[in-house]
Amino acid sequence: MKNGIKNRGNGQGCAIRVRANSYKAIAVIGYRDKECTKPIRRTKSGFTTKAEALAYIPILKHEKPRNEKATLDSLYEPWAESAMLKLSENQQNRMKIAKKRLEDIWYIDIKQLTIEDLQAIVDKQTSTFYPAKDMKTLLSHLYERACAQQYVLTNLSKYIELPQLEETEQIPFNSDEIKSFWEDYSSGNLFTGYILLMIYSGMMPGELFKCRTDMVDWENQTILGSGLKTKKRRTSPIVIADVILPVLEQLLSSSPDTRLLPYSKRTFYKLYYDTIKRCEVRELTPYSCRHTTATVLADIENNITVIKEIMRHSKFSTTQRYIHKNTAPMLKAVNKIGMNEEDL
Repeated sequence: MKNGIKNRGNGQGCAIRVRANSYKAIAVIGYRDKECTKPIRRTKSGFTTKAEALAYIPILKHEKPRNEKATLDSLYEPWAESAMLKLSENQQNRMKIAKKRLEDIWYIDIKQLTIEDLQAIVDKQTSTFYPAKDMKTLLSHLYERACAQQYVLTNLSKYIELPQLEETEQIPFNSDEIKSFWEDYSSGNLFTGYILLMIYSGMMPGELFKCRTDMVDWENQTILGSGLKTKKRRTSPIVIADVILPVLEQLLSSSPDTRLLPYSKRTFYKLYYDTIKRCEVRELTPYSCRHTTATVLADIENNITVIKEIMRHSKFSTTQRYIHKNTAPMLKAVNKIGMNEEDL
């Protein structure tokens, strides 16, 4: 006996807190395999104390199976309060967007849903791979809960067919285009400094938005705390080259607050493409700046490990996808084939 709560043997169940002053009782009522490694659980929420939830477990274990219908809505709430919280913030946001896309079938009894229903809602809501994949992932999580609680026997989401993934290759800016950006910045167009900062540091637009003055270590010429997407990018410093340090300083000193980029996303992209047009360079996306970083580094730095760390990649294979081979020297070389010695 500890704190007035009777200890229970392994596998009998437990109680967890799902919100402030709200606990859920979880009872193990059986197993889905002979090895007893995949338990079948029955849950009940709404207890105000952990002791109440624990005390209800023996009752919960012997309750008759519920006959009420289960919907995606009723399955989502307990999942969102537990397993979903273990996902990254970015993944959680994607699941919330997927939830909105599933509104047409959200309150239908899950037993009534067919493979055709699931495929139809995915096809209706999106024609691209990643949003469809998020819808399928959320449905899979909810179907797994429905199977565990014996509302359905099969996870139908696994039969959803996704649109074909069409990866668009990012193209880096060339040296003449980078020179045009410098000339534009030098002529007084401050915004162009953001483009140069992305090219020389490998920062993404989202990292510009997140960056604050206190994240900059001027002595060590690094930015730490604005990284996005992966753990590697979040925990690795962004290195600022000598030539771009005055640009960063001017951008921060010109900001009305502590933000590096004091614009809305709409304004940022408008100013970006206005700059592209004014500089008379190719209409490449802001993400091409990051590809430019890796490509230029590959021409001047033989150690790919160094490039990988500058790009804040976890794998060499990722870094290699960012490096675009400059074919100009190769073209110059093959053009020499068959030339007379005096022409060389």
